[in-house]
Amino acid sequence: MNARAIDSLLLRFDGKAPLHEQIYASLRDRILKGELPRGVRLPSSRQLSAQLGVARSTVMQALEALQAEGYVVARAASATRVAPELPEELQQQDRPRTAQPSKPVRLSAGARSLLAQPAGGPRLGSAPRAFRPGVPALDLFPVGVWSRLLARESTRASAGLLSGTATAGCEALREAIALHVSASRGVRCTKDQVFVTTGTQGAFEETARLVLDPGEEAWLEDPGYLGARHALLSACARIVPVPVDDRGLDVDAGIAKAPNARLVFLAPSHHYPFGVTTSLARRLQLLSFAKKARAVVVEDDYDSEFRHRGRPLMALQGLDEGACVVYVGTFSKTMFPGLRLGFLIAPQPLVDAFARSRAALASPSSVIDQSALARFIENGHFATHLRRMRTAYRERNEALVEALRAECAGALEPHPSETGMQLWAETKVPDLPLRDAAAARGVESSAISDYYLTPPRKAGLVLGFGCVRPQEMLQGAQRLMQAFEAVRRA
Repeated sequence: MNARAIDSLLLRFDGKAPLHEQIYASLRDRILKGELPRGVRLPSSRQLSAQLGVARSTVMQALEALQAEGYVVARAASATRVAPELPEELQQQDRPRTAQPSKPVRLSAGARSLLAQPAGGPRLGSAPRAFRPGVPALDLFPVGVWSRLLARESTRASAGLLSGTATAGCEALREAIALHVSASRGVRCTKDQVFVTTGTQGAFEETARLVLDPGEEAWLEDPGYLGARHALLSACARIVPVPVDDRGLDVDAGIAKAPNARLVFLAPSHHYPFGVTTSLARRLQLLSFAKKARAVVVEDDYDSEFRHRGRPLMALQGLDEGACVVYVGTFSKTMFPGLRLGFLIAPQPLVDAFARSRAALASPSSVIDQSALARFIENGHFATHLRRMRTAYRERNEALVEALRAECAGALEPHPSETGMQLWAETKVPDLPLRDAAAARGVESSAISDYYLTPPRKAGLVLGFGCVRPQEMLQGAQRLMQAFEAVRRA
């Protein structure tokens, strides 16, 4: 066979695969066997189509596939030739001659800090179960109403809605949020201050990115919510743990530790995980500090809508005269986790900064979901749902307290909650082994120790009751007692 030019090729077809695939496979096989030497010129596509009795487009499909995979090379105004080096050989060259583990990719300081944080307890499947914290009563959500609104918004979607929405979020939803939080939480804002986010975590990270330079100080409740910690670590902030007592965040301790802090994270209406409320005196003291220090306060109001008795407490933002509070809310707790919608309300001096930051970002969530949620709020369904949930969570809170006192006396001392979907129960045994022993028995919880930045001062478990029916509380408490006995004997 002429190594410089091959004017004809005899290829066999079996009729089982498309012709272009058979041509591709036959040529590739002959190249790999060396029957078509490196660099040899192949017949033109016109010649091959005539020799093989097939359409020229079929031959070109085969040659293009071979070229894409590196078996042949073709240049303009030149013949197609077998490649001088085949893909298999190039792969062999890329492999190290001796098996050595590759070095890991270098991570940022923020990423390394995140990897050093507690991973939390194991998740035991996707279904709601005792006592997963933070999961609402999905069994009581008005699925039918929500489905009808989604269907309606999908079928009536305008061209403007389908083409996307403002990066700040759907205007109708922003207006509905502004009206709702003004009436229910005492928040003072207009729709122009509302920015739709992908849950609270998106709001935390966005705020930290806009306010903090790497190495700057930020107060964080100790113990405090892990999501806020992760946002600060991602921003490479220097976290200053500020203790929490029965009156909430100890502002005096924060000022003593970091008088020049640039950011403060707290949940003043319902601290996580202890559930305490920051007193009015400390709220005013914090706002005074923030105004003087030109610091930003991030108010996490994640589930304060669920005050079990009486009207929900006024938000910290409603007391803010210095325009320094970023108010953060979420629909993952008030609606359902899969919605992945939250919002932040920026103080007026920061509105332009958030708007500019959003200009380079995609829309925070499905515009259909946002539009349906706006209708859900406007039509009164949201307010009705919240009222129903307050009653349900009060009943489930009481049922869990009764079950713990009946089944776990001397092992877990519950601290009843006045708000939200979880409580914490104190224990005298190490809480990390207790959490893991409970997980081994099919019960989920979080360990209080994980929420501390300093050495833990208390031990206990965070127990969610939102997704647990009252009749299921007793069995969950019995399994917790079994876990406690196992840890005590160990």
